[in-house]
Amino acid sequence: MVYVKADAAAGGDGTVAAPFAGLSQVPWVSLGASTTVAVGKGTYPGTLPLRVGVSVVGACVEETILTGIAAPVQSVVSVTGAGEPAEVQNLTIRGASQRGALARRGQRLSLRGVLFDRVQGVGIVVADASTEVSLTDVVIRDTEAVASSPSEFGIGIHVQDGGQLQATRFLVLRNGGLGISAAGEGSALTLLDTVVRETRPRDSDGIAGRGINAEAGARVDATRMLLVGNRLAGAICSGVGTTVTLTDSVVRDTDSRARDGIGGGGVSAELGGTISLTRLLIASNRAVGVFVSNEGTEAVLTDVVIRDTEPQRSRAPGGRGRGIQLQYGAHLEATRLVISNNTESGIFVGSEGSTMSVTDAVIQRTLPLGLPGQFGRGLGVENDGRLDASRLLIADNHELGFFASSPGTVVNLSDVVIRDTRSQLNDLRGGRGFEVQEGARVDGMRLEIERSVEAGVLALTGASVALTDASIVGVAVADCASTTCPTDPYGHAVGALGAALSLRRFRISDAAVCGAMVGRVEEFAEDGSLDLEAGVVSEAEIGACVQVDGYDLERLTGDVEFRENATNLDSTTLPVPNVSATVGL
Repeated sequence: MVYVKADAAAGGDGTVAAPFAGLSQVPWVSLGASTTVAVGKGTYPGTLPLRVGVSVVGACVEETILTGIAAPVQSVVSVTGAGEPAEVQNLTIRGASQRGALARRGQRLSLRGVLFDRVQGVGIVVADASTEVSLTDVVIRDTEAVASSPSEFGIGIHVQDGGQLQATRFLVLRNGGLGISAAGEGSALTLLDTVVRETRPRDSDGIAGRGINAEAGARVDATRMLLVGNRLAGAICSGVGTTVTLTDSVVRDTDSRARDGIGGGGVSAELGGTISLTRLLIASNRAVGVFVSNEGTEAVLTDVVIRDTEPQRSRAPGGRGRGIQLQYGAHLEATRLVISNNTESGIFVGSEGSTMSVTDAVIQRTLPLGLPGQFGRGLGVENDGRLDASRLLIADNHELGFFASSPGTVVNLSDVVIRDTRSQLNDLRGGRGFEVQEGARVDGMRLEIERSVEAGVLALTGASVALTDASIVGVAVADCASTTCPTDPYGHAVGALGAALSLRRFRISDAAVCGAMVGRVEEFAEDGSLDLEAGVVSEAEIGACVQVDGYDLERLTGDVEFRENATNLDSTTLPVPNVSATVGL
């Protein structure tokens, strides 16, 4: 045992009877493995250059304080060789002009009950293969950029080039730019009961503020993590081979970047990274709840709730508050999702090669953009994306419940309920349950579409839609019918307008105007193609509205019963629904 006491008399020998008065008096280079250095209450300038197996134990975290030194030393705590772990317990490192702790080149370090407060550069650095650091009951807070390099970040913890970190009961708070940073193939972080909160933008220019930043092949595995109040992104996974796995965790209250109001997303994967999210709450973030982008990027979501996403603070394009956004060839698989109270789109799939598979999901209460009060869609697939979805409830959204557009877009749906779609707020238009346009192809089995506005199911402008075992019930005219749109309020249950639509084993009921319509959109040269087989059309003003000259009516009457309609068949020219705007990336 070696003893250090701040108020000891000068000339001590490190015994309990004559302790050293400061850290500089300890013969660090000659301490053997298993030596323990006991440091009493007080404030100590200096560093801890620890040999293998040496332990430093403070009297208590609140009153044993190390302040580093004003010298070109890389860190307050360091390890001088590889072997058994050096240990530090029960003290605070505060206001040091260097990093808090550094382990590299195969060194091993254990920290227990240590507070890093206002150190410069990085709280803890773990670098190189075979380097191992373990943390228990550790806090890193208010890390600042190095005074001589204000353009650098003040990072809570950084693991690079194959370093290994294990942390339990770990708090990372108010650091300057990045909370937890991991980079390099083989770098691995295992985190249990960890909180990363209120990461600040970099002081010099207001950028960053990310809670977790993993890139270039690093791996982060976190269980029972809270990411709250960070900036730009709660967690980012970027680069081929990079993986972030979050389990039983919460990501919430991420805000936009301070400098320009961009971003604020919950969890992002891009450029070939892989994220796995299990039993997560992602709430009250900005821009997007979960963002997955670029070819080779993978996301797996299981038992995840994404709610209350708001648009980014900037009015720049993008960042509209979507629950999930998938783009540029990325892939996402999801099971048991709740997507609720997000903005503009609950789920958006866009770009060629982007593929999503979803099972057992609820997409509800998507809000229109605040200004101009537009959109509020449940689920949209555009720009040649692909979606396979089963057992979905899409409810209480605005403008469109389900939407697909673009020639290469392919969607397969089964066991889907779409109900209570409402008009958008800016012009009281929309409220359509299901719309496919511009050459997209959708196949659906066992669909129920209830209480829509303007239209229940629409196939427009080159789309191809085939529905089996479908029910379309309750289609009202537009909310603006008595004010701004009295001549074209629609109210059609199903419509094929310049597109192909087939329904087999179906029920159409309670449409304000047409139960089924076939015709064309004014700007589109082709007539629609509608085939009905084995179903019922009832309680509509007009059972079938045919606006194609010479249309073969047998295509509408094969084992089809028209009943309780004011008129079963009419060829009067009526206003037809227009195509909806794509929302894009």
